[in-house]
Amino acid sequence: MTIHQKSATQTQEAVVFFVDGQVAREMLYAEFEALLDCVVPIRAFAGTTLEAAYVRLDARLVPQAVVLFLIPFDADGFPELRWDVPLRMLAERAAPLGPDLGAGPLRLATRSQCPIAEQAAKLWDIRFAAAGNTLDLLQQRLGMNRLGLDVPDAVSPQAPPAVAPAAVNVAPAPASASAAGGSDALLALLQQNGQQLEAVREQARREAQGLQRELAALQEQARVLAAEKQALAERLAAGQRRFEQEQAALRDELQQQTEQARAVIADARRTLENERDAALAARDARMREELARIEQERALQEEQLLSLRGELTGLRRDKLRLMGEGADKFFASLKEKGVKFVAFQPGAGHITIPMEELQRYLGDTEAYVAEKCGVSQEHYRRWLAHYHQPVCQGAAGSGGLCAKPLQKMLKPAEFVSGLHDRCDIHKQFAPR
Repeated sequence: MTIHQKSATQTQEAVVFFVDGQVAREMLYAEFEALLDCVVPIRAFAGTTLEAAYVRLDARLVPQAVVLFLIPFDADGFPELRWDVPLRMLAERAAPLGPDLGAGPLRLATRSQCPIAEQAAKLWDIRFAAAGNTLDLLQQRLGMNRLGLDVPDAVSPQAPPAVAPAAVNVAPAPASASAAGGSDALLALLQQNGQQLEAVREQARREAQGLQRELAALQEQARVLAAEKQALAERLAAGQRRFEQEQAALRDELQQQTEQARAVIADARRTLENERDAALAARDARMREELARIEQERALQEEQLLSLRGELTGLRRDKLRLMGEGADKFFASLKEKGVKFVAFQPGAGHITIPMEELQRYLGDTEAYVAEKCGVSQEHYRRWLAHYHQPVCQGAAGSGGLCAKPLQKMLKPAEFVSGLHDRCDIHKQFAPR
């Protein structure tokens, strides 16, 4: 099999576009796939939705399967990206219920006869007109083989049948007459073949002109695409330069803003530090002044305390002196007469004070009473505080005393510090 020969069972694929019911363009299926891949647009179809036909042909260019589908184009002349119709699957699944165009019943997929229900809205139905229906137009257009489809040498696409000479019932003629008749028939056949050859040449010339026009259109499209590509490259380069300039400007501006922000932060930090140092210095000065004032007051109080202690010492001396000089005589006379002093003291009750113990009683009453009660002076003081204010001495949460009222202990000897001066709760924490 040569490059121009095909098997009689081999099929070929084509796609045909219709505008207003007429064929507007036809292409091989490989070209249609390139169109779907957005390689080359069809600007004449930009912004429209066209009726198209996928056709599977046998080796004689007779349609075996047809799928009538709709395809939308975008503003650039490319099929919209969302378009997706499984043409080959529809052709395979279509039932052979169409008319016989010369290759058996046609597998036909249309909107009203769709083998995949969800694809029906993307298909269309056959159009009927006085010039013929859609299938007739497809068969006639593809039969012209303008796409240059390969056809086996033994088969001519849509070739008109050979015209056989009509049988004429005439009487036998003489030999010269038979020879003349044979010459006329041969001449008629040669004329008919010449006419057919001229028709084929005219068709080939028209097809060549059409191909030249399509080639010129393709070259024009290529030129336009090249110009657009060049313009796009220039715009891209200009945009890249502008982007780099804007990026550089933004980086400079960001750097400047960063430096300004750092300067502002540094100034604010210095200001805060100065304010903090000034506030600390002022506070230290106030504290030093307050401390000096307190020291002065403490010194003054110490001087006053020393003065008071001196005065107290002097008074005691005067008291002892007076007692030694006059009171002793008075008390001595009272003693001779059997006079005794009776005094009431908490914890001891009424106690009789002999005259010889009166001076000791007056000099340190608490020690004297504590001795009478049989306890130490410190123990008596704690009991005396409890006696005058019988409240809990435990620490409260606020830092003060609990101060819960307690039962008063009347005898110092029975009083236990940390037990009788605590409530039930604070007794648990009292030292043992």
